[in-house]
Amino acid sequence: MTTPTSMPAAGSRQHQVTSRDLEILQWIGRWRAVTAPQVAREFDRRAGSPRRQEVYDRRLRALHTLGLTQQARLLGDRPRVHWLTQAGMTAACIDSTPPSPGVAELVHDLEVVELAHHLTEIQPDHLLITEQEVRRTEPNPSSGPGARLHADIEVGAGRGTGGRAFPDLASVVTEGGGEQVWVHELERARKSRHRLMTVMLSYLYAEHVHGIVYWAWPDLTDLLTSVAAEANRAAQDAGLQPGVVVRAWQPKL
Repeated sequence: MTTPTSMPAAGSRQHQVTSRDLEILQWIGRWRAVTAPQVAREFDRRAGSPRRQEVYDRRLRALHTLGLTQQARLLGDRPRVHWLTQAGMTAACIDSTPPSPGVAELVHDLEVVELAHHLTEIQPDHLLITEQEVRRTEPNPSSGPGARLHADIEVGAGRGTGGRAFPDLASVVTEGGGEQVWVHELERARKSRHRLMTVMLSYLYAEHVHGIVYWAWPDLTDLLTSVAAEANRAAQDAGLQPGVVVRAWQPKL
């Protein structure tokens, strides 16, 4: 049986944080923001059985009361979202400043959580790394795939430009005694061909990246397929392995 850990909170002493609450905080801390149904789905998956949504709603309200999370309905046609406060980051043992979700990127950010769930279902043997986790890693190649993604991705057709591209997600799998790193980008907003080409080539030039998957919003599939073919040809001309593929993404929210 889990022994609850008391947490002080301004104006409230009746709530206690459990080890499951800390797991929820740690999971929320992987993202800019999540919805209550996304929390419920993740922890139902871990438990192997469903619980009523009200159970998760109650715990999220308690975490908010304790000052460990923020919550708001940022878009009227989207569910209320939850993210960590600095106190929540500390409780979750995440040494970083909490992200601040924004209206402009909210749909994209929530769909990335949906994409992560999809990848977990189709690639259960892959370790999934989020953009927030990549951004928080030290750029030391010996520290693991997250740190290598932080250190080795430069925006530019080649090296030395100094800009950084952080993937929405990365999946890591060990095959044949070696480690393969795949980066995943969910494209919702239309970008110029030049910008797309620049980022694709940056990933292709990263020595430890095995492959790049662009998940395209329905109206962007043709554009991304065309640019990916051009990037792969440029990679071959430079003596690199072509590795960009495009997959259609049907929005879930």
